[in-house]
Amino acid sequence: MKKTGTSTRRTSTPQHMKNIIFSIVTLLAINSQAQPQRLITLDQAIEEALQNNGSIKASQYHLEARKQLQKASFDLPKIDVNLLYGQYNSYANDNNITVTQTIPFSAFGSQGALNRALTTSATLQKSVSENEIIFQVKQVYFQLAFAKARHLLLLRQDSIYEGFMKAASARYRTGETYLLEQTTAQSQRNEVTMQLQQNQAEIFRLQSQLKTLTQAQDMADISSLELTPIRIDDEPDTTSYKESPSFALANQQVEVAHREKKFQAAKAAPDLHIGFFSQTLTGAIDLETGRLASSSERFAGFTVGLSIPLWFAPHDGRVRSAELARRASESNLDYYEQSLQNQLQQASQLLQVHKNNLDYYLRSSLPNADLILKQAQVAFQQGEIGYPEYLLGIRNAISIKENYLRTLNDYNQSVIYIQYLTGKK
Repeated sequence: MKKTGTSTRRTSTPQHMKNIIFSIVTLLAINSQAQPQRLITLDQAIEEALQNNGSIKASQYHLEARKQLQKASFDLPKIDVNLLYGQYNSYANDNNITVTQTIPFSAFGSQGALNRALTTSATLQKSVSENEIIFQVKQVYFQLAFAKARHLLLLRQDSIYEGFMKAASARYRTGETYLLEQTTAQSQRNEVTMQLQQNQAEIFRLQSQLKTLTQAQDMADISSLELTPIRIDDEPDTTSYKESPSFALANQQVEVAHREKKFQAAKAAPDLHIGFFSQTLTGAIDLETGRLASSSERFAGFTVGLSIPLWFAPHDGRVRSAELARRASESNLDYYEQSLQNQLQQASQLLQVHKNNLDYYLRSSLPNADLILKQAQVAFQQGEIGYPEYLLGIRNAISIKENYLRTLNDYNQSVIYIQYLTGKK
């Protein structure tokens, strides 16, 4: 007897802990529901996410930084100002002021083209981040709508089992049935209660996830409790992926690599030097008049020169490296294009499967489920069937309705994924 008691406590402890955990989660969820929550539409959730999400802000800052760098497209080195003083012409002390500006060959267009390409790349990166955030918000929003719809279905199931449990208890008290029917009714009710707790915890999790995506201060809930299919105007074709900002960014990276190669090649070209000087030449003789120049007279002129690299190996290495980077970006674009095309094709096929299943449920299964529910309840109340047949009918009908909700959710998630792949907002 002692061993048996110990064994019973060990087997009941895990279930007891599960009940405690579910109770805590349920209390948290109920507490969050008890607090006033603002209702937001899908468009409002997307707008808040785009305005407040940290990744979008980071992309915007990166874009602004690239725009500021465009001001450095015509970037000239510091101007050289030199003073020469002393006896460089005669015994008298003279002075020479020389101003020289170096103009790199890269300043004649290649630097500006590279900066513009990088700015375009930053703009597309922001679009990629926005597309990703919109995708995540849609996923969570419609997953939350599914959880809410399933909650209503579970409540309906709970109401049916509650009625069954009351009827079974009354029949047992009057001796019309055995304890097994009452126990079965109670166990079915308990199972639905557990599912309601789990689903409530899932609703709470999704609401928290939506709050994180929108960076809101308070917990928000969806405004529509009805799970409906997402309307899709045009079926995606095999080239719809080219409208995706991700594909546009990969394509732009090829342009950036091309501009980077031109910039490195321009750096290997000679630099131009343009200068101006003003100096004194005390005692210099004017050959026409024989007059000597005084220290107050100044002589001016200009200088033009080139800086030619003597060692081309470093420049050649940078150009070759840029060319390999360009080839790598082209290879990455080809791979990414094929990957996107395959993903879109698979998503389109899966969408068609979900659509066919959805049509089947709407055309046949759902009406049958409603009929099964109605007929099972009437037959059980009139004593035409026993509780095993009644429970079987209820389970089948509820299972059909839940599978319909899951199919509808799968269909919506497939539409959302296709919109993500094709850049549709």
